Amino acid sequence: MWRWVTRGLVVGCLFLLFPAAVFAQQFVAVLETPQEGETVSGMVLVRGFALDQADISRVDLLVDDQFQHSANINIPRIDVIQAYPDYKGIQTRRPGFMVGFSASRFPDGAHTISVRVITGDNRSFEIGRRTIIINNSINQSPFGSVDIPDTSAIFDVNGSFPVVGWAADIDGVKSVDILVDNLTYQAAVYGDPRPDVGNTFPDLPSALLSGFVAFVDSTRIPEGVHSLAVRVTDRLGLARIIRRQNIQVFNSTNNLRPFGYIDEPLRDAVLYGTCNQLTAPCQVSPCPPNFQPNEHITPVRGWALDLGTREDTGRIAYAELLIDGARVTSTDNCRFDTNLNAYVDCKGIARYDVSRYYPNYPDAPRAGYVFALDVGELIAQRFFRPGGHTLKVRVGDQEQTFADIPNTSGIPVFFTCSSDRQDFASLGYIDYPPKFEFLNGTVTFFGWAVDENNGVQNVELLIDGVLLGIAQYGSQRTDVQAAYPTIFNSLFSGWRFTFDTRQLSDARHRLTVRVLDRQGNRSEIGSIDFFVDNPN
Repeated sequence: MWRWVTRGLVVGCLFLLFPAAVFAQQFVAVLETPQEGETVSGMVLVRGFALDQADISRVDLLVDDQFQHSANINIPRIDVIQAYPDYKGIQTRRPGFMVGFSASRFPDGAHTISVRVITGDNRSFEIGRRTIIINNSINQSPFGSVDIPDTSAIFDVNGSFPVVGWAADIDGVKSVDILVDNLTYQAAVYGDPRPDVGNTFPDLPSALLSGFVAFVDSTRIPEGVHSLAVRVTDRLGLARIIRRQNIQVFNSTNNLRPFGYIDEPLRDAVLYGTCNQLTAPCQVSPCPPNFQPNEHITPVRGWALDLGTREDTGRIAYAELLIDGARVTSTDNCRFDTNLNAYVDCKGIARYDVSRYYPNYPDAPRAGYVFALDVGELIAQRFFRPGGHTLKVRVGDQEQTFADIPNTSGIPVFFTCSSDRQDFASLGYIDYPPKFEFLNGTVTFFGWAVDENNGVQNVELLIDGVLLGIAQYGSQRTDVQAAYPTIFNSLFSGWRFTFDTRQLSDARHRLTVRVLDRQGNRSEIGSIDFFVDNPN
């Protein structure tokens, strides 16, 4: 996550800092920045590392002997591991710490800083006491870090590759640009949540939304070695290169595969259909679509792009919906369905949100696809059984290469017939958090849920399989009413739940949302994985 570490740090420098006797000691710590007598302004980064056999419990920053903030700890430091190879358990330790404070909170002149390290057995050590000079008249240039690509001497890329990191500035960030061979190639999307950065710079509220990402199309860069740079410009026009990196581009037909995403349904969703059809089972594959007005249709929506895109060609050649690896429909069946009043089984659907992240792909504005999945028809006519299944979308390009979205395994879903229990499974969606979001502090989960029987009784939230609580239900959702005008109470179908993520460990977790209808039946509307990263 952190790329402040310079992997090229000369390990010998660390050996010079400590005599041989220090290696036998239980506690080892160094405050690396800022340096003694250094003049600072803007956001002041305080960084170092600490090792102890009892583990590090907390690291506190002191300015003029007054507590300011607790540092982010447990940051990986490869250079420290290399410098202390004989330290017990060093290979599994993450000894780094980092925290920042705003120089503007203090008057110009000399100030003392130090760090207090508290170990797991409640011992306390003060390290790194030094004097710094604060000069608030200096305009600090933007600062930040690049997580991807890593700091390899030459980073190999092909197809579409991400440039990911964070950037911040006291005056605000105006833009983050990706440069190739010193020429501006594209702008990054700025403003993604980075709670880890927010934890490190608590005096800078904008640091919480300091993440950036750019997906670079390497097929537009000639093969060979090139210079990649990330330039950050603040709102006063001051710019800074926060990373310069050599990349080697190599592309071939085999590695230029399509890629994309499934927006809905969510994994673990219960999908239902009306299975009591009287028509004879289908004997051909793929079966022609045969929707009836009273059937329930589940939309399968997402987007896909082709890595082999050029200015004169665009988008994927086809997309297929697969259940348990079997094709059930494809974009060859694209049509306007009068019962649904929408285009179904089509590609080329407008997705301007995708073009924001992939500006150099000419097909990105119409990268969307949508399929109409009739679960009842699959069970009644195509010999699929109720129960668990896997769902995925296969996309292919004009070069006859293909890829499965989201992956070859697909996502788990559950099929059920409304006639089995005279019950329609509930419908809904988790709007927040998005998949793999980083969260900290107090957050509000929200989404919507409806039920075609007598309505929704409760919306239940579970984290890692454990019941978290019951959401507040009934907020207005005009978008849901427009999509489901015939379902009872769809206008007031919104739910929300406020939760303190500090009750969870700093790790990956899974949120599952389950609906209890007024007939006492429960069904899942889906699951979302997210990460928690709270201050230490």
